Amino acid sequence: MLGNEQRLAILRSISSEEKYAREIAEELGISRPLVNIYLKQLEKLGLVEATSRTSEEPPYLRRYYRAVPFELVVNLEMIERLRRS
Repeated sequence: MLGNEQRLAILRSISSEEKYAREIAEELGISRPLVNIYLKQLEKLGLVEATSRTSEEPPYLRRYYRAVPFELVVNLEMIERLRRS
């Protein structure tokens, strides 16, 4: 999962401030649908948290994402799992 450069770029992008999918897509030059797929995957793994808030500009309901602080422990099993993902 973390072997994908685009997912890592998304994590870096939201590590210091929360953003919504369109902001991330524009910043990284990745399509919005792909950003949404990656964000859902990262959220499922517990690496990203999301909150929904209203905005005065369309879209009026936005889902903001931020990276959850985590520690990566690398061992042989982890390397094998990353290689397969």
